Amino acid sequence: MKGLLLTIASITSLVSVESRAQGSWPIVYKVSSVTVALDTAGVNKNADGSYLTRTRWDYTRDHLLESKRPYRQMTQTALLRCTPMRIRRLTESFYSETGAVVREGSMPERGDIQYMAWDRLIPRSDGSRAATAICNLLTRRDRRR
Repeated sequence: MKGLLLTIASITSLVSVESRAQGSWPIVYKVSSVTVALDTAGVNKNADGSYLTRTRWDYTRDHLLESKRPYRQMTQTALLRCTPMRIRRLTESFYSETGAVVREGSMPERGDIQYMAWDRLIPRSDGSRAATAICNLLTRRDRRR
């Protein structure tokens, strides 16, 4: 229960961070098909060791949603656990090449987050490599504090 309350507090603080001016979004992973940037100003560490993260995925070619609508950029808010590597995807929003909203996600109810599964990342996928890079950056940052 204590972890859930801290997670809820982290999500609440993420919303307040989003309402302020955008902070630094350093690129944490880049290959020819995608560039992933992390909102370092909005990262929060929870009591269970997981991080509340917000990432931006910029693709070089169109990707399709289930509705067949194309998108080139995605922002994702997720809880990321580094050991073992697991993720809870809270919300995703998709944007066209021009920046128009293709589909905007919404945060789950606060009480539902505790029931969401911790998903494994596919080994050697862009998602797995990006998550590893994010974990490396955040654990280095935490050691310096």
